[in-house]
Amino acid sequence: MATCNLSIRYAGDAITDGRIPIRDLAPSLLALSESFQQIQQVIDPDSDPISLDIKATSKGSFIVDLVLANGKDIISHVVSLLNSNPTNAVLNLSGIVTTFYGVIKLIKKLYNKKIKKQETLANGDIKLTLDKNESIIINKVILDSYQNVNIRTSVHSVVKPLEKDGINSVEINSDKNLNVSVEKNEYKKFEVPQAKDKELDDKVSTEYLQIENIAFEHDNKWKFSEDTNKFWASIKDKDFIDRVEKNQTQFGSTDILKVRLRKKTYSTNEGLKNEYIIEKVLEHQKGAQQIELDFEDDK
Repeated sequence: MATCNLSIRYAGDAITDGRIPIRDLAPSLLALSESFQQIQQVIDPDSDPISLDIKATSKGSFIVDLVLANGKDIISHVVSLLNSNPTNAVLNLSGIVTTFYGVIKLIKKLYNKKIKKQETLANGDIKLTLDKNESIIINKVILDSYQNVNIRTSVHSVVKPLEKDGINSVEINSDKNLNVSVEKNEYKKFEVPQAKDKELDDKVSTEYLQIENIAFEHDNKWKFSEDTNKFWASIKDKDFIDRVEKNQTQFGSTDILKVRLRKKTYSTNEGLKNEYIIEKVLEHQKGAQQIELDFEDDK
């Protein structure tokens, strides 16, 4: 069975007696497990499960020894982790660990720096040109993982004990001669930037909307309903807004607007989000439908 031995060391005045509260330790270890799992999804989402198990603890500054292995998690449900095809187990474990270390180093390297240019090299690596004409070359998987919001969130949680008074550093070592440390004064570098929303769809259609709520502030956002769907929409028709503000147009609670409606759909950190924009009010129909008189047909 392929394995990779790891240790995570928390150092500082608060733990000189070799003790650390479980409420501080457990979230950090779980986040480490999730980091490996999420990196695995970037590298090879179809591979078999691997596990991260606690091996032992050492005295002094608090050290937790871990084993990343290909096989079922023997402390299941606590740190359930990643997977690797048996034939590629060693390479896969090494790749996951190397990527994790690379992400931490890249976070520190790119903090407060602007990227001027990104190039893909012949071997697939990525060259980033930074401000002041500094450049770095990194593996594409490391860059993809660096940009992954879930991975960045988990890595931030791994080093979160640095928030506590008396914990000054977190250090992670492996038997692959890889080690990385984060000092307390570097903790702010690991805050997760707000990811930009990704636009998925943008379509314009003619719709009939019933007015639910009228607002003259907040970018002229009114509340509408369409069947069972209720939503806020920004009105960009200046002529219509001018008529409303001059009291040239009045509304009832069941009035209907025929509009040219733009609907934009975005992928966000919280899931799908829709934005509604009324580009033009085409018609205003007064509410409360009237019953038409039943006239005798002409003969």
